[in-house]
Amino acid sequence: MEETDFDYIAAEAREQQVLLDKGITFTAGNVEYLIKQPVLGQLDKLSELFLKLDLDKERLSSENSMEIFEEQKRMIGKNARLLARIVAIAAVDHIGVPKGMWERLFKRVRINFLIRKYTEQIYWNVRPSDLMKLTTIILKASNLSDFSASIALLSVNRTTAPQAIED
Repeated sequence: MEETDFDYIAAEAREQQVLLDKGITFTAGNVEYLIKQPVLGQLDKLSELFLKLDLDKERLSSENSMEIFEEQKRMIGKNARLLARIVAIAAVDHIGVPKGMWERLFKRVRINFLIRKYTEQIYWNVRPSDLMKLTTIILKASNLSDFSASIALLSVNRTTAPQAIED
């Protein structure tokens, strides 16, 4: 019987595609949430919040175990609610653009209300180990590599870039 090599890259690509197409569900406090590939508005908010995460890498890699422990405690206080909000934003359904001004305003109010509600639910019901898994899934579902590649390609392909006029 011939043994074939497993293609890890292809398997990861298939897994990522399933995540992008169908999303993944998780439960927090008896409520089921769905995380799918974020729309641009979600991606914008998520990237803003990821940049706000506060940690001191030097203290975390210190030889002094007490210094590491102190940094871990400080990180929890600074980042726990922020991470819960990241998961909440990823779980809110942003699909559909209302036509009228009042419908858009109502949608914005509804989304902000749901984000606050989901943040509290996640904050009080998700374990740190599960939070790590969820944020990793959110990063994968964000498909940042394709988004970044498309921006890089577009920046090279600018058709309106000024052309130097030679005399």
